[in-house]
Amino acid sequence: MDLVSALRLETAQQSFAGARRPHVISFTGGGGKTSTMRRLTGELVDRGRRVVCTSTTRLAASEVEESPGVVWVTHARLPFDQIAAALDKHGQCLLVAPEIVEGNLPKYPGIAPGLVDELAVRAAEYGVDSVIVEADGAKMMPLKAPAEHEPSLPSTTTLLAPIAGMDAMGLRIEAPLVHRPERIREALGLAPDSDERVTPERMAKLLISPAGGRKGLSPSSRFMPILNKADSAPYLAGARVAANQVTRSGTACLVASTGNREGEPVRERWGPIAVVVLAAGESKRFGRPKQLATVDGEPMIIRAANAALDVDSAGVVVVTGAHAGDVAACLGLNLAAGVSDVRLVHNPDWESGQATSIHAALHAIGDEFEAALFMPVDQPLLSPVLLRKLVQLWRMGYGLAAPRVDGAVRGSPALFDRDFWPELLRIQGDVGGRSLLRRYADGVGTVAVDGQMLIDVDTPSQI
Repeated sequence: MDLVSALRLETAQQSFAGARRPHVISFTGGGGKTSTMRRLTGELVDRGRRVVCTSTTRLAASEVEESPGVVWVTHARLPFDQIAAALDKHGQCLLVAPEIVEGNLPKYPGIAPGLVDELAVRAAEYGVDSVIVEADGAKMMPLKAPAEHEPSLPSTTTLLAPIAGMDAMGLRIEAPLVHRPERIREALGLAPDSDERVTPERMAKLLISPAGGRKGLSPSSRFMPILNKADSAPYLAGARVAANQVTRSGTACLVASTGNREGEPVRERWGPIAVVVLAAGESKRFGRPKQLATVDGEPMIIRAANAALDVDSAGVVVVTGAHAGDVAACLGLNLAAGVSDVRLVHNPDWESGQATSIHAALHAIGDEFEAALFMPVDQPLLSPVLLRKLVQLWRMGYGLAAPRVDGAVRGSPALFDRDFWPELLRIQGDVGGRSLLRRYADGVGTVAVDGQMLIDVDTPSQI
């Protein structure tokens, strides 16, 4: 998966100062800020976007020497004519102040955060789509915690993306292995003199800590931690452990390998998934509440809820309707995990068809989740393994995922990335998302299954 898609930079930009607002992406942390910035810049330019890169700290000489369209910023003023000329020629430019020397090494100061804000305000005049900012330094180390004065974030930041390198895994939390080890220990709640190592769990905690990766995050900015350098099997395994913990905190994140030019930069995306059990129907053909009918001694609503609860890093939503009170009571009495682990959403318009239950679920879950996996209550043989495989397809970059039986894509269960939710909210009647699966058939990830697993129970004789 590419960074533009994984960071959701294809979505419409908001209005800012009466004009189209650019993406202002601020990268912090350690473990591959430069490689991530370069990869993202290349992807945007290849799409025909105009990109300005800069730093609010300092850049190494190599970063400046290897960048096309360098524009020098002097006297704390932006040379807009030069920026426009560089963008016209290269599609990108790097804003940097003249060279200084530190310890016999040339360094290039970045620009003040206020200048980035000024550029964001005037971006529409120059067709600037994105501004990419390196907002702190890590001295080439794979993990860091910010100092008191860090990060140096522009107020117009629309996306804050802290980075941690998986090559920090197993290192002692001490200099010179990690940057500012005392700040890392403080953020993690470790004793100042503790002899501890970096674990995936600690990396996750640091990335989402207000004293770590979340420091400086404004309410108007999105937040997307990146677990980078997941290049080998052990590093990928560790990244998945960390990503799972980040996701359980309610935060989306990426598992990446941005320095590897041989493949896609994002290996997996992670985030909270809503598993929605559609249980609002009247069960006219069945003759009594189907949701409460037992299969192998267990009510179908309990079987469905337990299957949904078996999906990692997911929130479970049960949409009720015709028999809301009975369904809620059954869940309260029979659900082993406890009904508190299930969110009940009532659909008062259930008589108008399945689409209204989908709408009720999406309105209820809102921005909490990155994707929604819809499953019917009346497929009692549905395996949680299938649900987990559909979620894994989403993590690999598919926006739509569904089972496949004998080569044909089935409509339930089915997963929909949040980018497809506006279209789901437009469907009407007693239908689900099958029309979207047909419309975007080339982009649907599928899992081959035995058709017996997806049998719907419509009459008592099928039980």
